[in-house]
Amino acid sequence: MPLNVLDLGAAPGAWNQVALERCPAKSKILGVDLLPYQPPSGASALQGNILSKATHERIKDFFTLSALEKNDQLFNDVEILSKNGNKLEDIEYSSIVAKEVEMGQLMDDAKLKRDANDIKFQYPVDVILSDMYVPFPQITGFSNATTNEVYFRMANTSGLAFRDHMMSMDLCDAALVTAVDLLKKDGSLVIKFFTGKEDNLLEKRLHRVFKNVERFKPRACRMESKECYFVCLGKRDYFVDKVHLFAIT
Repeated sequence: MPLNVLDLGAAPGAWNQVALERCPAKSKILGVDLLPYQPPSGASALQGNILSKATHERIKDFFTLSALEKNDQLFNDVEILSKNGNKLEDIEYSSIVAKEVEMGQLMDDAKLKRDANDIKFQYPVDVILSDMYVPFPQITGFSNATTNEVYFRMANTSGLAFRDHMMSMDLCDAALVTAVDLLKKDGSLVIKFFTGKEDNLLEKRLHRVFKNVERFKPRACRMESKECYFVCLGKRDYFVDKVHLFAIT
């Protein structure tokens, strides 16, 4: 079954490529980053700030558009009844125009009701991958706001373990909020983070949202490296109270 995969901090596209290789055919892969980048063939890219609600809406639009179009094709085969419960072909209209107008209104009303009640359009993402940390360096061209402002807005490794850890936690919380807003029930989240005293609080928050949360340190990482991952499986429910979630201390 095809999956909807969201890759946060996607530039230069390495995790896009892994998702394309590992996911079933016809899966939709969307990478989001403050930096512009060229996604691999078969994936899509969105330049935006994941801290912005507008970016969340653009992500939702990307994944739901094709699903809505597919449902509309299926919807054309459904029998539409008038407000009185009669078949449209059994009703005598004063003109063809009057019939077309009522039929159009009935179909629009039915589609709006269907889409509003369909929870999968509210939470369209199956898997979120978050690698938000070091922005890909600009190695060609001239300095400009699009690429260089990122270095002041995203968390760069500074060599100061505490500072790097706290910036990492902020971005992990941003990924968690994205999962709360967009990830469907039983969905999965993988977050890269830098270890420190605050990661236990993050782990507690993750346990409130997901059924299974595991720490994972890849073999490729050096033993002294602070880099680590949380692998979170099985989102407990569609809706999560964020005020209650971030009240954990």
